[in-house]
Amino acid sequence: MLIYHKLGDAQGDPERELVPALDAGLFEAHLVHLASRYRVVPAAEIRDAASARRRGERFPAAISFDDDLASHAALALPALRRTGLPATFFLSGASLEGPHRFWWERLQAAADRGVDLAAALGPSVRPDGDGIHGWALAIESSTADERGRAAAALEERVGPDPPESGMRSGDVLALVQAGLDVGFHTLRHHRLPLLDDAELAASMREGREELERVVGRRVRSISYPHGKADARVAAAAREAGYDWGFTGVAEAVTPASDPLLLPRVEVEQSSPAGFARQLVATLERARSGSGGAPTLG
Repeated sequence: MLIYHKLGDAQGDPERELVPALDAGLFEAHLVHLASRYRVVPAAEIRDAASARRRGERFPAAISFDDDLASHAALALPALRRTGLPATFFLSGASLEGPHRFWWERLQAAADRGVDLAAALGPSVRPDGDGIHGWALAIESSTADERGRAAAALEERVGPDPPESGMRSGDVLALVQAGLDVGFHTLRHHRLPLLDDAELAASMREGREELERVVGRRVRSISYPHGKADARVAAAAREAGYDWGFTGVAEAVTPASDPLLLPRVEVEQSSPAGFARQLVATLERARSGSGGAPTLG
């Protein structure tokens, strides 16, 4: 299963951007390749498709998007309509009623404006590595309260979230009306393994009903923020009534994969040929392992 995030009119820069945009034209080229070589299925069907595949048949693949980004409706949706492929959008619902940026978006805006991040974030936050990525890792690894304070401090420096930030209810409804699936990505995007049991259980629920009211049905799948999950997180998701949970482990799905810990591959920002090589390499790694017949997950 493949993970996408932000699309744009031009390619972003992974060296200085936390979530660099993938050129929308390149994304559509990815879709064309997938349609020609793979059996593309919704995320909820990927494990069953791996089990059902027989020798000589196309490998199944699934497309997913994380985070509530305006480019999901503006750029991804039209491309998916043109190619007729299914996809699953994992959303937090934080911007259903109005603009919202997550802390890393505010951090990016601050860095782009040349804000002194050490002064903005204070002595409690120290970068865990170089550049903006080091600051992001430090905030991601902090407590929920510390992240909240960091987000507020960054908002003070960069101002209110722009009107176009996030996805409104109408954007989400457009995805649903196009026949695309919607899963949950948790309202506050905490790194779930760092939460205590009560916080973890709350993260599985908070904001889910609001998203379901827009979607018009039960949301049965979840992707874990930052791709981080473990057995305790999977157990909490199962207890909350999710049937499928998706991580950021860069492996292929096999019939033996835990339905609540399904791996996903972050798509590289490369040419169509590079994209094709990435898919093949993922399948080859699975074939050489012991997980059984693979699919792209």
